[in-house]
Amino acid sequence: MQVHLLRHAKTMQHSPTGKDFDRELLPRGYEQIEALKEFFKEHPIAPMHILCSSAVRTKQTFAQLQTLWPQAQILFKDELYLANRQEILSAICALSSHEDILLIGHNEGLSELAIYFTDEALWLKTCGFVSLDFPFENTAYCSENTAKVNKRFRTQ
Repeated sequence: MQVHLLRHAKTMQHSPTGKDFDRELLPRGYEQIEALKEFFKEHPIAPMHILCSSAVRTKQTFAQLQTLWPQAQILFKDELYLANRQEILSAICALSSHEDILLIGHNEGLSELAIYFTDEALWLKTCGFVSLDFPFENTAYCSENTAKVNKRFRTQ
């Protein structure tokens, strides 16, 4: 079973509303996503479940990728907005899936979760992606230091 973690693409520093939640992608963010799409052509993934923060920037990131996984069930979750490691882990475990998951979220929590799962220095920059292999058949068992890095993408 695999869990894939993706940090949203590069965003504006401020939103028109003044709220962090409403920050939108920059042109550079869309360029990062195009590079990630090229990576996925050579290193495809097949998530059946996608958990995505409901923030504007994560939804925009997903919108650019959604055609890659038309069969996946998407869940936009408010509680993933700026979630910490434990909150993200709880969402993954609660899904209790036998199928691969993609989670699109934010730092610091996303990188801290990758480090927790692997005991490796996996700091995700904007549009950073890591695919993790777990020796379990259900996401409910994902836990500390139980994953191995399968694939990784870092933007420039």
